Amino acid sequence: MRLSDIEAQETAVRALKSSIQRSSVAHAYLFSGPKSVGKTSAALAFASALNCADPAPDGDACGMCFSCIRIEAGTDADVRMISPEKDQTTIPQMRDMIRDLSFAPLSGRYRVYIIEQADTLNPSSENCILKILEEPPPYAVLILISNNPNSLLPTIRSRCLAVRFRRAGASEVEAALRKRFDLPEEEVRVIAACSQGAVGRAFRMASAPEFAGERQVVLGAVKEWLEGPPVLAIRTAELLRKMAEPKKDDPDERTRIRRLTEMLEHILSWYADLLALKVRGSEAPIINADYAEYLNALAERYHVDKLRAAVRSIMQTRRYLEGNITPQLALENLFFDLRADSQ
Repeated sequence: MRLSDIEAQETAVRALKSSIQRSSVAHAYLFSGPKSVGKTSAALAFASALNCADPAPDGDACGMCFSCIRIEAGTDADVRMISPEKDQTTIPQMRDMIRDLSFAPLSGRYRVYIIEQADTLNPSSENCILKILEEPPPYAVLILISNNPNSLLPTIRSRCLAVRFRRAGASEVEAALRKRFDLPEEEVRVIAACSQGAVGRAFRMASAPEFAGERQVVLGAVKEWLEGPPVLAIRTAELLRKMAEPKKDDPDERTRIRRLTEMLEHILSWYADLLALKVRGSEAPIINADYAEYLNALAERYHVDKLRAAVRSIMQTRRYLEGNITPQLALENLFFDLRADSQ
C-alpha cells in the first residue's frame, strides 16, 4: 500500500508526503475523520513510506522493497497495529507499547505504532501514554486513529499533529470503484450512493458478492413490514438478526454487530431518502434511486418531524448495538418506532 493509492484524500496524502520530503516527521499523529474513509490504510501507507528502502522522490513508498512487502503483509516487527480488546484499548496494551518503544528499530528507520481505534482509550490508558508523547524516542512514530477526536483528552490531542480525512463525493467514489472493480454501471452508482462518501466501505461492498442481494432483502423486508401490521416488526427484527449471525468459523461477536450495523445503514439510507423527498420534493437526489417511485409515495404518509425522529432512532439503535444491547430487543423497538402510524 502506497500513499498514492489512498483515494479521495489528496490534502491528507500531500501533507504526509511533504513531511517525509522535508524530513519533518512528527512523533505523534492524530488521523481523524468518519469511518471507512481511508485512515487506517493511510496509516499503514505512511508507515511504509517512513521505512521504505527505496522511497520515491515525492516521499512515497516504493511498494516493492522487503520493508514495504512486510508491512503490507502485517509481519514487519517495526510496525505494529493495536486494536481494542473487546471495546477498550487497555492499560496493559499501552504499557506493552511503551516497553517495546524502548528498543530501537530492528530494520527500518522508525518504530511505528498505530492505535487503530483511539476512541476506545479510556482516561487511564490515555494518561499511561502521555509520557511517551511528551518525551518520545527519536525513532518513534505514534499514529492515533479516531472517528471522534473530541473524545480524547486535550493533553493527548495537543501532542499530536492533526491529519483530517473527509468523506468523498459520489463521483470520486464511483471513479475509485471503476479503477478497482469491473462492475455494471448501475451497481457502481448504487454502491457509491450507499457508501455515503466512505471509499473503504464502498470497496467492502464491491468485494462482497452478497451485498446487492442482502440490500434487496433488507429493503424488501422493510417495505413488507411498512405495508403490513405493526406486529411484523418482530419477524423483521428476527430476519435481520439471523442474517447477521456469524459463520461457524467466525465466533467473534463483533462480526454480528458489524453486520447489523451495515443493515441499519441500508434502513438509514431509506429514511434519509424519505426525509430528503419530504423536504425538497421529488427532484431531491436520493440514495435508493431504484426505489424512487415507491419512496415518493411513501413520503406522503409521513410528517417531516416523524422522519427526523426516525433518523435519530436508527442512529441511536446503532449506538445501542455497539453498546451490547440485545440485538433482537433493540431492533424490535426500532421497527415499532419507525412506522408512520406509530406515536
